[in-house]
Amino acid sequence: MYWLGPFEYPSKQALLDGLKHFVRTADLGQITHPIAVQKLHLLLAMHPEADRKIGVGVDHFLLQRNVLAGRGLHVVRLDGTTDSFSYKRCITGVTQSHHGKVCEALRFAVRPQLDTFRAGLVWPVTCAISHMEIAHPSDLHIDHKIPFWRLLERFCMEHQVDLASLEVAGNGVTLALVDGEVMTAFVAYHQRYAQLQRNRPGNTPS
Repeated sequence: MYWLGPFEYPSKQALLDGLKHFVRTADLGQITHPIAVQKLHLLLAMHPEADRKIGVGVDHFLLQRNVLAGRGLHVVRLDGTTDSFSYKRCITGVTQSHHGKVCEALRFAVRPQLDTFRAGLVWPVTCAISHMEIAHPSDLHIDHKIPFWRLLERFCMEHQVDLASLEVAGNGVTLALVDGEVMTAFVAYHQRYAQLQRNRPGNTPS
């Protein structure tokens, strides 16, 4: 998994592919969708020259045609100055952030709930997104109708949890929060509010 702030992707390449598709297909001009804007703020903060690119502060983002060919992302600062930035430079070579590790640890904590949901299925099943039949377990992905990141965001707001202040221990599938109380509370919250669904790998929800 790869995390951009609270947003989860199957891999770093999946995030790159998603950004490439966005730049190619989104409407030109100011980017106004709140989630897209949130992701671009997170992305720009990862840029190797983030301080210079952000300058006095970000007012908004633009998607514009490049002078030579293609399209590109631009940041418009509070003082009206602009600069282009490469989403590839923001991601390539960047290791998993502490925030990403905390999110991953909480993902692992609720994995038994996903396994229980999977074990209760009667084959064949129907994809909740495409409504196509899924005949084999290897073609099935269990995800969240309400995205995992949004569920986690609501949990943090309701329980006044600051993910940045949490510590993790272990690595790989043994990754876990040091604070067992927060982890237990989130597992209970996920059990109560998560809406799991059947999906084919490659569809958008998580």
